Amino acid sequence: MDRLARNLKDLQHVVDDLTGEGAKICFHKENLIFSNKANDMSKLLLQVMGAFAEFEHSLIKEWQLEGIAAAKRRVNIWAWSRP
Repeated sequence: MDRLARNLKDLQHVVDDLTGEGAKICFHKENLIFSNKANDMSKLLLQVMGAFAEFEHSLIKEWQLEGIAAAKRRVNIWAWSRP
């Protein structure tokens, strides 16, 4: 699910477009199936799971930036400590 779109708005748009064309979308890992006859519960689950995927993506991005900053600090410390 998190590979299909980067945020909740895009995920909802992709699912709506595909189901509007008559496609049936199956997320096997989450055990969710969406079609043009989606009920309210499946829409809710899509939004909740999409929100968690978007949150997870933002955390990973934040951790990556923190790791890059820490690596830069280590390089600066190493460069200054060399004779």
